[in-house]
Amino acid sequence: MSKEYNMKTLKLDLSYRPVGVIDCLEALVMCIMGKAVAVEEYEQEISSPSVTFKIPSVIVLKRIVKFISKSLHVNRNNVFWRDKNQCQYCGIIETPKDLTLDHITPKSRGGENTWTNLVTCCKKCNQEKRDRTPEEAGMELLNKPKAPKHSVLKNTKDISPLWKIYLW
Repeated sequence: MSKEYNMKTLKLDLSYRPVGVIDCLEALVMCIMGKAVAVEEYEQEISSPSVTFKIPSVIVLKRIVKFISKSLHVNRNNVFWRDKNQCQYCGIIETPKDLTLDHITPKSRGGENTWTNLVTCCKKCNQEKRDRTPEEAGMELLNKPKAPKHSVLKNTKDISPLWKIYLW
């Protein structure tokens, strides 16, 4: 896929409620298949030998989505996203490959994989803390960990100006 088609599309249900952000080519296929209608389009186009399509920026599904999950799963990427790739002990910002997860109450003491027990941690601080609590290690958390608020925009860095009128 060429870089120009690496855009995202805002997906709305029939009541125009935001339900997700998807790849623009997936959105185009949904429109071609009749599952959605494009209500906003980017300037970019994609062509086949016989037809040209504008890339959809906002699509509306032809149905109402009854249930939208309001919670995010606790996993490595979501904890890094919540903590903005910042070590919650020393404050250094790293790339995800250079970070670890830290259990505030260590797993060896029954600490679970929950939003309130997991934080982003650099390798140096994780080695220093070891299998101790922050208090025992003499370390202080920068932020008290909590479950993040759900957002359909979680995986989107840039919000298209075309989306703004559809976001509540």
